[in-house]
Amino acid sequence: MRRTILALSLLLAATPAFACTEEELQAKSISLADLVKQITTKDPSQAAEWRKRQVEVDRVAERTTNFDEICAAYDKAIAEAQAKQ
Repeated sequence: MRRTILALSLLLAATPAFACTEEELQAKSISLADLVKQITTKDPSQAAEWRKRQVEVDRVAERTTNFDEICAAYDKAIAEAQAKQ
């Protein structure tokens, strides 16, 4: 019984309860832009690298209409940007 409950809880944790929405996507876009602005203000030599990362996220958005996939790309870029601060 414990194994079944554990397996179900792991399955539920691995499956997002709600899909990424357009509003969340927009918020992530703004968040990434703000983080990049902060990073490049502190260190202008990083501007080209971060511009490239933003273009990579934009390409994901051009390639698919799956908000979850686009949000995942933003989440990855945001995590990288937060690590740079």
